[in-house]
Amino acid sequence: MIIRDATPGDASFLAKCLMAGMHFYDFETEIPENKDIYLNLVECEKRTDLLYTYKDSRIAEVDGKVVGSLLSYPGDTYKELRRRSFEVFWPNYIQIDEESEQETGPGEYYLDTLAVLPEYRRRGIGSALLKDGIKKGMAAGYKTITLVVDSDMPHLIKLYESVGFQKDEHRWIFGIDFLRMVYVS
Repeated sequence: MIIRDATPGDASFLAKCLMAGMHFYDFETEIPENKDIYLNLVECEKRTDLLYTYKDSRIAEVDGKVVGSLLSYPGDTYKELRRRSFEVFWPNYIQIDEESEQETGPGEYYLDTLAVLPEYRRRGIGSALLKDGIKKGMAAGYKTITLVVDSDMPHLIKLYESVGFQKDEHRWIFGIDFLRMVYVS
């Protein structure tokens, strides 16, 4: 397995990974059912000035096949990039309360979306991507690495705990109960 920086050519795969992270898709078809959301995310991923972008993503490959990704970035830019992303691509889709539902914030390095193709899960790819994201955040000077996980997904909570994350607090984001977790080295 190799882990590399994503490129604009990975935009389609990265969009599917984001949709998987949002519980809209799990790689069961070539084109996700929510085609409009998918096409917007593909365009978003090709840019560098929005929240969901190839430039903040890392790709896992096994034998030359793209099998997983992790989107991560400094929390310092989150609020502005989230606002801009939703204004540009989903102005009528979701109403965002600017002061609540914050996934991350200043002083944190945030691991946003982890996704691995179903047939490649339970092979250490997710753990490798998480460790790579932690390393990237620390190399950028961040001492606090965070993520949120759907509280109804205990298997993911166990995965995150296995690489050093500890449970912190609950946050309601887009109407879903998420558990914030903080990396402890």
